[in-house]
Amino acid sequence: MKFSIGDPVYVKANDEEGVIEEFIGKDMASVVVDKKSYHVFLTDLEHPYLRWFLQDNKAKRKRTPYIDQLSKEKAPIRQSVLPDGIYLVFMPVYSFEAFDEQVEKVKVYLYNETPETYRFEYLNSVQNDTVFALDSELLPESQFYLHDVLFEEMAQSPSFQYRFIDKDDARLDNEGVLVIKPKKLFERLDEIKFANNPFFHFLLFDKLIPRPREEVIVERKVINSKPNNHHVKNHFDFNNALKKSMTVIDLHIEKLVPDYKGMGASGILHVQLTACQKALDLAFATHQQSLIIIHGIGKGVLKKEINSMLNQTNGIKKYVNEYDVRYGYGATKVFFRY
Repeated sequence: MKFSIGDPVYVKANDEEGVIEEFIGKDMASVVVDKKSYHVFLTDLEHPYLRWFLQDNKAKRKRTPYIDQLSKEKAPIRQSVLPDGIYLVFMPVYSFEAFDEQVEKVKVYLYNETPETYRFEYLNSVQNDTVFALDSELLPESQFYLHDVLFEEMAQSPSFQYRFIDKDDARLDNEGVLVIKPKKLFERLDEIKFANNPFFHFLLFDKLIPRPREEVIVERKVINSKPNNHHVKNHFDFNNALKKSMTVIDLHIEKLVPDYKGMGASGILHVQLTACQKALDLAFATHQQSLIIIHGIGKGVLKKEINSMLNQTNGIKKYVNEYDVRYGYGATKVFFRY
């Protein structure tokens, strides 16, 4: 039986009527019922027209609107489908060749089975190449579609980096990296196929634990009433700053941190921007004419953040990103004014 997006359908398993929202592979569809969405096998659907015709009491008929007639208002909070926590959910999409069923790609979702709202940073990479990255917000008791991953990439031990921060309390956060090895992938696929489940999932965390506040220990000094003959140090030590200043700063993370493995993308970016700001401050304080910032090319995220920093920094005359035989287009030269 053929269906199209927007078709009204009757779900045989739970005796409900809905509308097809989208197709999940060739054998499943996402169905909207009373503003709630869930996935159903096509074999469990049928057109409701005959059912409507056979009903004796026409007043009790409730014809579901087409997809373009659905209300645009915010979807209601859905019922939890997993225990409390934040989950990374993987929904395989299958293709069929003759009698052979194969996984074509995997849809990746975030499931929030808590009453809290989180800001999150997410990055998926395969063999050190970034596939998808996103910073966004995850609403309470909701699901968030991220992206698709081709099955060939899923079989190459992809990594999924994440960081979650409580929207109301920045001290509450959690970050980590999930790596799915081929053996674990095939085990999970076999499990959901045997159990007839549409997805497999990994728990990222069930609750956020506050990070301890950094305590600053201030050493008390005894003030002598007698004058001191020693030279009093100025607030700014120009000679010391001059020793630390540099004309070129390389922001590649391996140049800044000896052991950076396990750091999230946001943590690496924070270290790079902190080093860049320190180099700018020292260059300006020691009256340098210019500073070269090596940021590489990559996806352009670091360069964009550096440009934003330069636009907000006083004392910058101009900055240029021109081709250089030493760095290509992977460096920006900053000129100061005094």
